[in-house]
Amino acid sequence: MLAKTGGRFPHFVPRDDSTAEQCEANSREGEEYLRVVLEESGNARVIGEDLGIVPDYVRPNLRSLGIAGFKIPQWEIHQGRVTPGNEYERLSVATYATHDHKPLRKLWEEAVERPTSTSEQSRDALNKIAQFSGFQPQARLIDYHHDFYPRIMEALFRSESWIASVMITDLLARKYRFNVPGTVSGNWTRRVQRPIAHLRSSRAENKRMALIRDLLTKTGRA
Repeated sequence: MLAKTGGRFPHFVPRDDSTAEQCEANSREGEEYLRVVLEESGNARVIGEDLGIVPDYVRPNLRSLGIAGFKIPQWEIHQGRVTPGNEYERLSVATYATHDHKPLRKLWEEAVERPTSTSEQSRDALNKIAQFSGFQPQARLIDYHHDFYPRIMEALFRSESWIASVMITDLLARKYRFNVPGTVSGNWTRRVQRPIAHLRSSRAENKRMALIRDLLTKTGRA
């Protein structure tokens, strides 16, 4: 490798987006890299993690290449309004959480059941998800499993996004996390606490999966 590169290791050239010229260069090089990924991906689908603060050219570039980006409903805010799912681009993946997020059940615990120092943040996220789902609940007056869970899952599945994805902990309404950003110890070692055989024997889990199957059929995603 070094013989072919004149002794230089492959690397990215650091370049910020402080000027129009550098934005154009970053956009052009990024497209070149992504085309290589697409060419080598075979039958696999490439999804762009376009989350957080990203340059204005990123999402248009992904769309031009046919790469779906993410839609996190509680983050999709435009002019103070939570963007409804029927306005999502078809070329997108809708989900409430990635491995970097707290599970929804944990947000509910912090906001409603056992307030913590981050309760306000959790409450704000849940309120935005409630708006996305088309209702304005009084959190203390409704039940997570009976009221909140079915409504938010149906709203996600009804979105225009090509793929609607649910993190396993959100699907099973669990509170534990697989990753805490910015930390090292203990991350990526947790597993789902109960094996599939045990989940299949659970009346509560069978009822939950029956609900999900019904919603998938109802929303055309079955």
